[in-house]
Amino acid sequence: MNKHYLIIALLTFTILSACNRKTIGTSSNVSVKDFKVTPVDFDYLTTSSKIKFDNGDKSFGATANFRIKKDSIIWVSITPGLGIEVARALITRDSVKYMNRMDKEYDQYSFQDLSNMLNFDMSFDLLQSVLLGDIPLGVRPEDEVSKKGNYFVVTQEDKNLLIENFVGTQSGKLERVAIVEQGKGKAKKQQNTLNLSYADFQEVGHQRVPFKSDVSLDYERSGQKKRTEVNIQHKRASFEDEVLRFPFSIPDKYVQH
Repeated sequence: MNKHYLIIALLTFTILSACNRKTIGTSSNVSVKDFKVTPVDFDYLTTSSKIKFDNGDKSFGATANFRIKKDSIIWVSITPGLGIEVARALITRDSVKYMNRMDKEYDQYSFQDLSNMLNFDMSFDLLQSVLLGDIPLGVRPEDEVSKKGNYFVVTQEDKNLLIENFVGTQSGKLERVAIVEQGKGKAKKQQNTLNLSYADFQEVGHQRVPFKSDVSLDYERSGQKKRTEVNIQHKRASFEDEVLRFPFSIPDKYVQH
């Protein structure tokens, strides 16, 4: 498996969701001061999920096992079949470490490296916020909050990102996110977009968690438009009280790609 496809898959797999708890009212006059969404409360989270990945050139399905320590670590293990692990990743606040067991290779990337690779501004905080179903930047005084149909829409701007967060008026959960990254300089007309949708909310530890997530990343590389899609269906998800392990030891015979 090409290392770039696997890196993109591992990163996009982390875009799951475990949304918030508070139910929001349905007033058409929405004040930022009155609009609050309580972040999901946990120390450790584990999931076992079926995933499908397609970027137009490669497609595959697999089981992805996740372990998360909030605000600190995201650990991912990929097993396509028969319980045999083919890849593992350890994502921390400053780097992504990756191990390809099929080719006996490993590598390490900064978030700037990954942003350049995906042509989209990536960070640990952005990945975690989307992973947890939080509004990526939180709700700030300068943000615009409006009611459109069955959604409260929180519109945010940050650097060259335009973010629209769709919170269900009935569910009180973040159900959709649309992020547009406007190009700079010669690429000013270029727009990369990340879209997420969440469904099949189920109770986990007295919190409602979406067991179905769909992710699509549209971007341009070398003048060509590309799309990466990931579909995720949780089989199990649980919040853990005990400290989890995040094993990541590279065998001596592995070589850096």
